[in-house]
Amino acid sequence: MIRLVEVVNITDHNPRMERTAKVKFTLREIWLNEEYVVSIREATGYKKLLSEGRLPADLEGAHSFTALTTNNGNVSETHIVVGSPGVVAGRLNKNTHQLLKG
Repeated sequence: MIRLVEVVNITDHNPRMERTAKVKFTLREIWLNEEYVVSIREATGYKKLLSEGRLPADLEGAHSFTALTTNNGNVSETHIVVGSPGVVAGRLNKNTHQLLKG
């Protein structure tokens, strides 16, 4: 299991006010099992939200975001986490075993 910081959309979803609702985000801690991660990609839209000031004030302009897709049986989920794809992938792959040539 690995601990990451996830960006969560907490906007009140009222169908009548969908276009006028103010988008709200918060940060929370998430624990993910590395074995269930099936894809890692850059979450490009979140950099723009950060520059517009829509994300929490805890984040700085230099932060980047990664979309992690997990698959557990029939359930696939996408989590937006703080960190570049390279850094997140490095934290997921802590496998110290190496295949010896022989």
